[in-house]
Amino acid sequence: MPIRPLRFGLAVLGQGPVTELIDHARHAEAVGFDVILLPDHLGMTAPLPPLVAMAQAAPSLRVSNLVLNAAFYRPALLARDLASVDSATNGRLEIGLGAGYVEAEFAAAGLPFPAPGARVDLLTEHVTEIKRLLSDPSHIPAPVQSPPPIMVAGIGDRLLAMAARHADIVAFATMGRREHLAERISYLKTQAGGRFQDLELAFGFFQTSIDTPDDLSMLRRIAPEAPEAELRKSITLLNGSVDEAAEIVRSLHDELGITYFTFSLTPGVRWETLEKLLAAIK
Repeated sequence: MPIRPLRFGLAVLGQGPVTELIDHARHAEAVGFDVILLPDHLGMTAPLPPLVAMAQAAPSLRVSNLVLNAAFYRPALLARDLASVDSATNGRLEIGLGAGYVEAEFAAAGLPFPAPGARVDLLTEHVTEIKRLLSDPSHIPAPVQSPPPIMVAGIGDRLLAMAARHADIVAFATMGRREHLAERISYLKTQAGGRFQDLELAFGFFQTSIDTPDDLSMLRRIAPEAPEAELRKSITLLNGSVDEAAEIVRSLHDELGITYFTFSLTPGVRWETLEKLLAAIK
């Protein structure tokens, strides 16, 4: 298996002006992040246009999404926009795709909310078709990368089986405990077979509460009905001291082979803390 370098991404919830996102990108670059990512939710900034301005402000950062809701789009139209972003950022785009899960957002957009299996089918169509289109040298507009790497995020059997066949990066989105994450990686490995060594494994900490141990706001946003005790046992909660948090990240790398970690920028986390955390991990 090739030795992959550790990479760190910062997911930013864009609810202010794009100028604020540009400032976040500059800060992220300064403290040592490799990638900056935007989600795709109604009530937040558009997930693609700001990436161009953010990449221009932070020339060493790659840009991505955590993640685009495939069911909101059609593959050919999304491929056109993704190719344009890749061209505008000089080949620094990483495509992030997911199946979507917030039923209220589908209703607000006037779209039907497909059953889970149908959403995975739509995601599969997007992954395969976008890869095909952006690998075609005659595609207009032309991306710089042919194609940009595709990250698929999720946790279920069908989704991971598809990602094992088609993705470049697999991001595990789980609110469960460490044992669940380990089992899901094992499942992916079984599904991927010889292709497993070509996959980059990613994991996101939805909640970074080093500075504010009582802050569970991001986790409550995702699982509003879950008991606090359950949320505090979730592997996606990163808390404790900087050194303790760094040890958690290192252990996930050493024991599970994860090399790409993303952290959510929440109001309770300070830039100085993020800088110390990355330095402690590296």
